Formats: sequence, C-alpha cells, structure tokens
Amino acid sequence: MCLLMAPMEVIQQCRQHGDVVGVSRIHQQVDVSAGWQQVLSQFSHRENKRRTQLAGQGFDFDVSFEDEDFFAFYRSMHLPTMSARYGCFARSVPEQAAYLDLFKQGVLFRVHLKGEWVAGSISRINESTRTLNARLIGVKEGAAVYRANGAQNYVYHAILEWASGHSAIDCVDFQGCEPFLSKGTFQYKKRFGTTAVVPENAFGQWRLLIRARTLCVSTRHFLINNPLLGLDAEGRLQAQYFFDAEHEVRSDIPFASKGIHSEVRRNLDQRDG
Repeated sequence: MCLLMAPMEVIQQCRQHGDVVGVSRIHQQVDVSAGWQQVLSQFSHRENKRRTQLAGQGFDFDVSFEDEDFFAFYRSMHLPTMSARYGCFARSVPEQAAYLDLFKQGVLFRVHLKGEWVAGSISRINESTRTLNARLIGVKEGAAVYRANGAQNYVYHAILEWASGHSAIDCVDFQGCEPFLSKGTFQYKKRFGTTAVVPENAFGQWRLLIRARTLCVSTRHFLINNPLLGLDAEGRLQAQYFFDAEHEVRSDIPFASKGIHSEVRRNLDQRDG
C-alpha cells in the first residue's frame, strides 16, 4: 500500500482507477456568534452533563495577558504535556514563536481547580476573520491526573464560553486533525457541536491518495477500520466506508457531524486495479 499527500494538481495527475482519495486534513469549528446559550445548546447531552459535574468539582477559569503567565504555562504545562503524550516524537511551536505569534496576538486561558491553576491553553485571535484559533494546550507538569479529572476537558469549555461573549469573535477553530473517522481527536471534539470543514490554508489544497496494487489482508483491515473523509461531486465533505465479504462496514465509527453531508460505502471485492 502506498500513501501520497500532495497538492490537488499532483494527485489529479497521479490518480489511477482504484485509488482512494481523501482530503489531507480537516478543521473543527464552532460558531459562537449567537452567544453562550446557543453554543451550549449544540453540546452533546454527555458534554452538558460533564460540564455540570466539572463545575460542581470546583473548576473555573480566567484569562491572562501577562508575560510571566505565558512562560509558566509554556514551560510547566505545555511542554511537559507534549512530552507525556508523544515522548521522543513530541513537537510544538518554539517558545519565542509561541510568545510573539500566538500569545501576544491572543490570550492565555487558565483553568483552576479550587483555586489552583491546573491547565491552560493559548489561543490566537485573527481579527480579520473574527476567529479564535485554539493552539497550545497543557496540564500541570503534564500529569495524567489532570486529564483524567477533567481539567484538560474544561479548557474547551473555557475557550468557548469566553469567545462567545467576545464582541470581536464569531468562530472558534479547534484546529486540524487527520481525515480518518477513527481518530479520537475528531470524535472527541464533535461533542462540542463542531462543524467539520476543509481548512482555508495550504492543507485545504492538498489531498491524500491511497493506492494498493493488491488488497492483502492488512490493507483491507486498514481501509475498513479507518473510514476516510473525502469530497462528493459538489465539493462537500463525505465519509467513505469500506467493506468486503468477510467484514461489514464499521458503522460503530460514526461520521455524523455538522459539515459532513453524506456517506458512501465501497465494496473492496468489487474494486478494480
């Protein structure tokens, strides 16, 4: 199996019959222009219940524009969190770039648990598009307990609540994830009422091509277990599911989300090429 991610023109030139093509990346956004109550109404039932529980546990938030808070967050929360999650593969925006390009053009959210600062996020505000771009996240010392107890989850609530009350912000962009429905990031952020979109940046002009000369067992398993987002004939996001005689469509991996308009089911046993 061969995977190629490249600009649309390259994919169009390389594409052969039997290839699978999807978008290279999606973003998940929330419209906050109608205010906080409207945003809350778009949350899943589970997430609204979770919010009530977190508030009852003593979670709240504030925002900061102070330099010392930025450096404390970046060094004691963000970097340790990236290291804990990705180990030697961890990467992030360098400190100085994060300070100048994100924090100084945005805001730091600070999540507190009974008065203790335990999590946070830096978001950049794009005034021209009236969009708050959620960028860096972290929990105290990267400790797993703050992900398990809801501190990291509460960061999303803080961002949406604050942004929905800001007169210069209409949209919160929770940034990108890979175009596979099996990705936990995609499924997790849906609970906040997000809309899936093709990003208006370089990634939006790229596509992912998957080519398999022969459909061996491992290739079949990959395609079946990783439904892929592509575009329909009208350029709208469409979920692509795969199945064969021995494996049903993975309907337990849902595509339902604002911004995804339809699904198509592809029989691997009828694939040519």
